[in-house]
Amino acid sequence: MTRTSAEIAAAIDEFQPVDGEWLGLDELLEELFQTESPESTLGSLFRVFERYPTDDGAGVFWGILHGVESIPGYESHLARSIQSNPSEFSVIMVHRLLNSGIEEVGGIDGQSLLEDVVQNQSVPEAVRTTAQRLCDKHRKST
Repeated sequence: MTRTSAEIAAAIDEFQPVDGEWLGLDELLEELFQTESPESTLGSLFRVFERYPTDDGAGVFWGILHGVESIPGYESHLARSIQSNPSEFSVIMVHRLLNSGIEEVGGIDGQSLLEDVVQNQSVPEAVRTTAQRLCDKHRKST
């Protein structure tokens, strides 16, 4: 029986790797991106990054990143995610937008989003370091 995107999103929200095994999440993503409305699950996808801010899910997070980037209008979800619970992948996504010439992310200056992550001492150091490195690449000349 085929599950709805809402049912798959619930499974993604409940997913936890066991002994470093992320294959179950990869299978959920494959199933999700074959549904009628993966855009309705953006919150669940960003929550994966938020739950594991310094992880890459044994490479599975790249599948999330590419899948999210294929959904029109994801930028406002990205902005909310990076403002509330920054992760290495949300920082990378902002960097990719800036790299492509898009300066605003969900109506917010992308450079400012990165700078805010760098300044936020409650963010894991690895995330702040990544944000600093990418921020430096995009620093605007004054």
